[in-house]
Amino acid sequence: MTDQNSACKAVANGGVGESGASSLLTHSVGGPTSKMIVLRTVGSSLCPNTGAVGLISVNGVPTSSGSLTAKGNLIQTEAEPGDHVAAIIHAVPLFNGISCVRLGELEVHLEECDLVSFASKLDRAEGVLNRPPLATRDWYAWNDHMPPPPDVFHVVGEVQVPNPGVDVLLVPKMPQGINPRILLLDLILVQRPGLWIQIPVWKPARYEKVKVAYTGVEIFCGSQSIAIISVDDVQ
Repeated sequence: MTDQNSACKAVANGGVGESGASSLLTHSVGGPTSKMIVLRTVGSSLCPNTGAVGLISVNGVPTSSGSLTAKGNLIQTEAEPGDHVAAIIHAVPLFNGISCVRLGELEVHLEECDLVSFASKLDRAEGVLNRPPLATRDWYAWNDHMPPPPDVFHVVGEVQVPNPGVDVLLVPKMPQGINPRILLLDLILVQRPGLWIQIPVWKPARYEKVKVAYTGVEIFCGSQSIAIISVDDVQ
């Protein structure tokens, strides 16, 4: 993905590998509007026997996690002004029998992105597949009111994509609809560079946000509505 620099600014950076097994990045969200927080791998010389995973928490509540092993991998979450964001990156062994003289290094950036610009530029970025997924399944959404606060809203599902190199992102649709209790999300499929065997696989899709609650979710891919989900309340 390219051409996103004007939508996002790096607010912290770090890495794992020879500098250490874990890295912690923190940021406080400023300004008058919500931001998309992105934890992105910007470079890697890690030995192929080592991977990396990341987790983002907002106000102490984990909201997004996933693999950061390859350059271009990212995880994202939405945060409100005044929210405190922490990101943890951890190196993990892959147990694939490969040996290296040097472990190498993986570099990540924590980025704060303008929500409208990020969604618009991401939708037009290089590598975005301008077609709907092969299929989707197991969509579920819930408002988590379990103590301790804050409340957290979650959407999860699975998306069938044409090859293992396709990443799945859920981002707020801009503009939103007239009902503030129904969240509109865009499903965006991004093809990572490289040669990938063309075998359909199922990939997880996930979106979380703290301090909000919804009654319904509608998911779009481009202009096509692909899922309408009712929201459960968990207390």
